[in-house]
Parts: sequence; C-alpha cells; structure tokens
Amino acid sequence: MNSLTMHTTCIKLAAALLMLSASTAMAASGKVCTGDAVLHKLDGYWSSSHFLKLLKIHGNWTGAMTATDSQQVALIIKDGLIKQNLAWHEGDETEYCLRQQGDKIWLLADGKNRMEQGPYQRLGKLDRNEADLYLARIIQGCFASEEKEQWCFQGGKLSIDGKLAKASLSRDLSELDLYGTPLRVEGRKLPFWYLVKRGDAWLIFEDDYASNEKRVPVDPKTSKPWRVLRKQ
Repeated sequence: MNSLTMHTTCIKLAAALLMLSASTAMAASGKVCTGDAVLHKLDGYWSSSHFLKLLKIHGNWTGAMTATDSQQVALIIKDGLIKQNLAWHEGDETEYCLRQQGDKIWLLADGKNRMEQGPYQRLGKLDRNEADLYLARIIQGCFASEEKEQWCFQGGKLSIDGKLAKASLSRDLSELDLYGTPLRVEGRKLPFWYLVKRGDAWLIFEDDYASNEKRVPVDPKTSKPWRVLRKQ
C-alpha cells in the first residue's frame, strides 16, 4: 500500500470514527421530542427532583409549591405528548424535546429564552392517580382522632374507620389559602380539609375557597382545628 492510499484510508477511518462518536454522543444524550415513537418508554408522571426535596423539607404541599416555580415542578408523558403541569392550573399544548440520562430527564430549551429544566425523576406510572402519589410522600400511616375515629393514609388514599373517604390532594392552589396540605373533599358543607403538622399531631381544618366572600378565615396558629390526629 503506497503512502497516498494509506493517507486516504486514514482520512476515511477518521471520518468514520468522527461520525460514530457523534452518533454515540447523540444516543447518550437520549434526546426525544413530542411525537417520537420511543417516547412511550418514558410514559408516566415525572416530578422535579428539587421539588421532591422541598416536599420532604417542608412536609406540606403549600410550603413546597410556594418555595419554587410551581409552573415547572412536574411533567406528564403520555400518548406521545410531553406536558408541563403548569401549577396544575392551565393546559399545555406546547411541543417539547427532552434528554434522558440514566433515570433522569431534562426538558430542553425551546429558543424562547427558557433555560433547560430538570432533572425530573419518575414519580409513578400512569395507572396511578398523580395526586395520590404526591400525598403519599407527605403523610402515611394510621392515626386516631380525639373523637375515636381511625384515619388511615395508605398510598395517597384516605379511609376513615375503614371507609374510603372522597378526599384527594388539591394540587392547584390558585384559589386556596396558602397553608398546610389541602384535600378536596366531597359531600361536606365546606370543600376542603387542610392538614397541618404540629409536633407529633396532625391538625385538620375545614375550609372554603379563599375567593369566597363569606369564608371565615383560618389561622392555623390560633384557630381551633376540626380534628386532631395522633399516630397510633
């Protein structure tokens, strides 16, 4: 093999290695976009790792939500779509791209002065209720009220004396007072129970929408709770 042939071969080999390196880098970045067939592998509820840390630190929904940008704390990936849960208050029809690295994902910038967001980690599968998944990170176990009731929180579901309660975490705080962890309840005069941790007890306050002009304001520091729960 003459020197010219060897030189040409080296150039081709270098070019092939460069293409392979670029391809490997792209694969490693794991970039996928709205509509991509491989997106189904990421189906589920995703939550910002930062938000989950705040939830653990504050121990209540309102504290964590108000300590960060609530427009960016969570994603839902389903049916080829990537949707931001914009504080669970607005719809989201934007097309997004994201990159995956290990068990984390990042939402990529879209050229509109938005920085890359993340990392997000999978909160749970779509066959679960998203509100339940979050509530389970706030409170778990069985508690006794001063009225001799047994309140049990298991997997984000609440049962009282063995009967499933129609109550779930209210993620959208847009018309609510900013304290504790609000549960939307059905079949009650007032639509919310607020859970407030105090020492070894959980205080339950009945409350209304903050926008209701007839609402009686609740001060969790001084108002009398409707129920007081203690760990069994």
